[in-house]
Amino acid sequence: MKLIIAQIWRICIFKSGPDTIPANNTFLLIVMAFNICLTCFVQVSLAEDISFLSALTISVVSLAGTGGLIWFVMALMNLSNRVPQTMTAVFAVDIFTTAMTALVLFMAEAIGMTLTQLLVAGLILWSLAINGFIYHRALNIHIAMGVGIALFIFIFSVAITQTALST
Repeated sequence: MKLIIAQIWRICIFKSGPDTIPANNTFLLIVMAFNICLTCFVQVSLAEDISFLSALTISVVSLAGTGGLIWFVMALMNLSNRVPQTMTAVFAVDIFTTAMTALVLFMAEAIGMTLTQLLVAGLILWSLAINGFIYHRALNIHIAMGVGIALFIFIFSVAITQTALST
C-alpha cells in the first residue's frame, strides 16, 4: 500500500505516469469507492445545506461522467487497454487534491479568505496540470494537448453533473 501511495505521489509531482499504476479493475473500484467516500465527507462537512444523499449523488455522477469521458477519449485514440490505469491514476490524484483542498478550506478562518482562495485556485490549476500530464503519458501526446484534454474532461464532467442533477 505504501508503494502505491508513493507512486500516486510521484504522478502528482510529474515523476511517473499512469503506466506505474496497477492495471486492475478491483483496485480501480477501491480507488473510486475511497474517492466517493472522501468527496461525500468533504461536501457534507463543508456545506451546511447538503444532505449525504445529495453528496453521494454528486460524487457518483461526477465520477461516472469523468470515467465515461476518459473512456471516450481513450477509445478515440485506440488505447482502450490503458483505460483502467488512466482512470485509477486520475481518480487517485483526485483523492490527493481533494484532501489538500479540504485541509485548506477547513483552515479558511485561520489563514484568511484571500489566501484560501489563492490556495484553492492553485490546487485546481495543479490538478489540471497533473491530469494533463496523465493524459500526455497515457495517450502519447504533447503535454499541452494533455492539459487541453484535462480541461475538456473537467468542463464536460461538471456540465454532465449539473445537467444530471438539475432534473
